[in-house]
Amino acid sequence: MLKKWLFVLLIWAAGPVSAQEPGPALRGRADQLVALLRGQGDPAETFTAAFLAQVPPAQVRAIAQQLSGQYGAVRGVSRIAPASATGAAVDFDYERGTVHMNLSIEAGPPNRINGLFVTGAELRGDTLAAVMAEARALPGQASVAVARLGEGPPVILAGVEPDRPLGIGSAFKLFILAELSRQIRAGQRQWGDVVALDRRSIPTGVLQTWPQGSPVTLHTLAAQMISVSDNTATDVLLHTLGREIVERMMATIGVSAAASNRPLISTLEMAAIKTGPEAGLQAWRTADEAGRRALLARDYAAIDASRIDPARFSGNPLALDIEWYGSAADMVRTMDWLRRNGDDQARAILAINTGLGPPLRGELAYAGYKGGSEPGLINLTWLIRNRAGAWHVVTASWNNPAAPVEEAKLIALMVRAIQLVR
Repeated sequence: MLKKWLFVLLIWAAGPVSAQEPGPALRGRADQLVALLRGQGDPAETFTAAFLAQVPPAQVRAIAQQLSGQYGAVRGVSRIAPASATGAAVDFDYERGTVHMNLSIEAGPPNRINGLFVTGAELRGDTLAAVMAEARALPGQASVAVARLGEGPPVILAGVEPDRPLGIGSAFKLFILAELSRQIRAGQRQWGDVVALDRRSIPTGVLQTWPQGSPVTLHTLAAQMISVSDNTATDVLLHTLGREIVERMMATIGVSAAASNRPLISTLEMAAIKTGPEAGLQAWRTADEAGRRALLARDYAAIDASRIDPARFSGNPLALDIEWYGSAADMVRTMDWLRRNGDDQARAILAINTGLGPPLRGELAYAGYKGGSEPGLINLTWLIRNRAGAWHVVTASWNNPAAPVEEAKLIALMVRAIQLVR
């Protein structure tokens, strides 16, 4: 549940850096990749056995098909920029764009490829309208917004149902970060304040494996909550700050879906409700806010995290009507609130895991990110500042209770949106 995504299509093994012209072995393997990207050739003759053990031939071909589906037929290699005798950044020219990869080969014959990483892509003649048209066609429901931030309220430049509230998964943790930031600015707390790990949740994260009672700072909890979506860190912070106080922060931000998030349940409570007996599930569905608070106090006050199987949150969607909610416009307002009111530490925490590959991240003055996903649900939310100094939020939620969503498809769409406002 609430897993952290990593946009890595293939694996990369880097070599020592030294600028030079590409040697014949490096150029030859780059040219050979063109045939593979066209669905030809034999991966076993091109890649090392160690590479194929991690990325099987069927997956190599599937990625090639995905790229051609997005960018058309590959035409050839348009650029090779060596980093060493065995590694280079390679650009592949497609009918509708350019795909960037990092390529690494063995030092000795037969110089097979031992590392390949898709670092980015551009679609020629792309527009925000084209991105939104593809997002609108996704099966299920989507809420998408690209917004410009300034002195006044955010201005939505493009969107798909930006006011539609949808499940956002772990992106709700931004509400907790906002309340922590408020309390720190008000002098009620400091980033270095130490609290005890007095509760555990299920993965994702690492803190569920730490000893009960371990002392941790608020900064550590926030950094873990945002960068790796640590559920235990989230629940400790929610308990420390106060559930109802975080609920009030949603109203302060202007989250239109705030009523649907009351009571604001912890990650462990969410897991217990979704995986519990059908009677409990139905009781939660039919209860009003007061009734749900009563259910939390009566049935979910002493949950044993070890009795919940995280594997239940893999495969098909699970009770997507029980979620944390927000519209794309809500996520825009949340990131704008953090931009205006969060301090340098809060923005630095958002930037630990930018959710972007190095080339695109390097083209931005700032990138902060939080997302959330589980089968049938994904949210992606970025706060970015381009080199010209303009701030934007790029955010999207996609829910489909009938089937798992194709996370890579939405990621690719939103990366295109970021490229258009960078």
